[in-house]
Amino acid sequence: MKIRIVNVFIVLFLIIFISCTENHSKAYKTAKNGTRYLVHYLGNDSVKTKESEIVSVNLSYRLGDSLIFNSKSLGKPMRFPIIKPLFRGDLYDGLKLMGTGDSITIEVVADSFYLRTVNLSKLPGYVVPGSRFFYDVKLLKHITNSDFQLEISKRQKNEERKERAVLNQYLSDKKITADSTNTGLYFINIESGRGEYPKLGDMCQVYLSVNQLDGEELFTNFGSRAIDIQYGSDFDTKGFMEGLGMLQPGGAAQLIVPSWIGVGSSGRDMVAPFTTLIYKVKLEAIRSLEEVKKDREQYKVEQEKEKVRLKQEESSIISDYIKKNKIEINPSESGLYLKTLEQGNGEIPKKGSTVTIEYVQYDLVGNIISSSYEDNTPFTYVVGSGAVITGWEEAVLQMRKGEKAWMLIPSNIGWGANSRSKKVKPYSPLVFELELTDIKQ
Repeated sequence: MKIRIVNVFIVLFLIIFISCTENHSKAYKTAKNGTRYLVHYLGNDSVKTKESEIVSVNLSYRLGDSLIFNSKSLGKPMRFPIIKPLFRGDLYDGLKLMGTGDSITIEVVADSFYLRTVNLSKLPGYVVPGSRFFYDVKLLKHITNSDFQLEISKRQKNEERKERAVLNQYLSDKKITADSTNTGLYFINIESGRGEYPKLGDMCQVYLSVNQLDGEELFTNFGSRAIDIQYGSDFDTKGFMEGLGMLQPGGAAQLIVPSWIGVGSSGRDMVAPFTTLIYKVKLEAIRSLEEVKKDREQYKVEQEKEKVRLKQEESSIISDYIKKNKIEINPSESGLYLKTLEQGNGEIPKKGSTVTIEYVQYDLVGNIISSSYEDNTPFTYVVGSGAVITGWEEAVLQMRKGEKAWMLIPSNIGWGANSRSKKVKPYSPLVFELELTDIKQ
């Protein structure tokens, strides 16, 4: 009797499995261009996308049931042109079957995605040859390339109008009445110089600082070493180079550089598009290339001597710090001093764990150099990936989740001969407080 019941269940399972397999097979269609696809929803747009058009889509893709990417994580739809297919029936072929509002799944062989779309030389170890790869696509919009360019142009003009309004308000607030040059540069003299203006190819010894209109400083070398810039070269922005050409040796000026002669509509590094920049520039001297080369060689020799001195002094600096602060813990074999400030009660990370750290870095006097608490930027990294200095790694591997610790890191497990900033010179011992806030094994 039991055998018969088991047999019935097996038969029912096979019927359901075969039925589901048949339904799956029937649900997916194969288009003339080779695309295997499953329709979820069809919108009212009968006009399908074409090659060279620009599409806006919500897109996710997955290997079998394992999600690899979802455009929702970007916070906005993806936008890209439809190009010639990389292989028959790929994503671009699939998009040509769609109109606005359509939602489909496109099925391809995983080998084709990794070897043709991603252009890898071989399949990743976790991919079974011949396995299925899926794109889930919803088409939000498709427009011609010419309409796309018009859309960009309108958006850029609107952003430029906003920038001009902010700049005009800044000029009004600062009571700046100087006229701009034909390009839009505002040159405000601070100190007059003497001698000839830079000529194309001249080496200009320069001090400069760069700020945004809100006062945020982006760069400065005032108080440190001047930099040598060849006049007329592709350095920084057109507005800066124009202003440099208006200075004589010994002269200084403030330059107001709007984006159309500055960072442009694309932005640069950490500077947003359509951002006006404020430069303070001092032209120290105009020198020959030979003078600059000789100066650089001398500076390099001086830097090496300074590194030797700092390396020799590090051990006594650490000893004095330990004595002055009455630190009674012993260092590890590597030289790390580690002290628990607040016990944690969670797990301990291991190599491969993803950890999140809050930190405060101090100089040896006790001044804060940087703080993730103040910047609201906790640091997340994979243990063992080489993302942090050796001293950090050694400390974190001894901490529990929720634990706070203090550590003193000698340069051999810190940044060594490298200089991280003006405040952290080569062969500097480092002082940190760490809080291990999260672990994902």
